[in-house]
Amino acid sequence: MPSVQRSVVIEVAVDQLFEIVEDFPRYPDFIPEMKRVTVLRKSGHSQDVEFELELELPLGMKKRIRYVLAFTEEKPGTVRWRLISGEYMKGNVGSWTFRSLGEARTEATYSIELSFGALVPKVVSNFLAEQSLPRMLAQFKQRAEGLAVKG
Repeated sequence: MPSVQRSVVIEVAVDQLFEIVEDFPRYPDFIPEMKRVTVLRKSGHSQDVEFELELELPLGMKKRIRYVLAFTEEKPGTVRWRLISGEYMKGNVGSWTFRSLGEARTEATYSIELSFGALVPKVVSNFLAEQSLPRMLAQFKQRAEGLAVKG
């Protein structure tokens, strides 16, 4: 089961970053692999969200993956999730943790633990956990800092 944790410093306040992470329907605006996001249920501090993404894998392969995650928020410091259902995935548990480094600086730590069905090659699962994570963190950083400049 690939497990990865990475941190990045983003030049925005904690509450601004929290709002961007929780704005699931906007993910396709800044994550090119994300083709569709649908909030299925929202209640209090939790929501169920369906994602559909298309991954460019090694050797030029492309793969579409759909899955549903249950999110819980502890505003403004943490967003946690767990897998409800998904094609190819048996498990997806993770979190965002935000730590203020001052008025407009936040350390964001992204942790994820994935498990896949027997038919998913190890190269694919490792690619998802290790190769796509740094790119995704850069996409969130660019989105947050870009919106902060506009705002």
